[in-house]
Amino acid sequence: MKKFPITVVFLSFCLFLPAARSRFFVSAGAAVQLPADSRFKDIYGSAQVSPELRAGYNFYKNFYFWLGYSFFAAKDKVPILNDETKARQDFFALGGGWGAGRGRRLQADLFAALLLAGFREKAMGETASKSALGFEAGIGLRYFLQKRIFLGMSISYAGAWTTARFAGKSMDIILGGVRLGGRLGFLF
Repeated sequence: MKKFPITVVFLSFCLFLPAARSRFFVSAGAAVQLPADSRFKDIYGSAQVSPELRAGYNFYKNFYFWLGYSFFAAKDKVPILNDETKARQDFFALGGGWGAGRGRRLQADLFAALLLAGFREKAMGETASKSALGFEAGIGLRYFLQKRIFLGMSISYAGAWTTARFAGKSMDIILGGVRLGGRLGFLF
């Protein structure tokens, strides 16, 4: 499953690049994820660092499609029991956006995406995993250092809701949360 997002980005790059004419972009960066689930925060902390990859195509004036992948992993100990626990959340996004100020050095954008979020958690000798559909919505800024190289920053909310069975109990969980991100990107 880890190879899937890289394959999608690579295939998109190969398909769109020859006809792109400065319409295709890729970026890599990191985000600070503030998890929305209170039980998750109690065990793993209130902030996680999440690497992210994005690729997109400006298809009409200021509108674009984009693909994205990000994840974070954490480990800690279960309170009171002192048992080691590990968790991982993965996010695949497919969405669209609108950019204001195209052609200028500083650009703003609004974006939204359909999200496929998954988690896996190991604790007390058990493993729970689940995936769920959700959404991501946010705003951002891009500052072009050169004609085809930009720095981006964004704030968004990514969320997916599901129920997971762990230790014989069903629990409602929220995957995702608020994301504060920064990235370096290239326009082709």
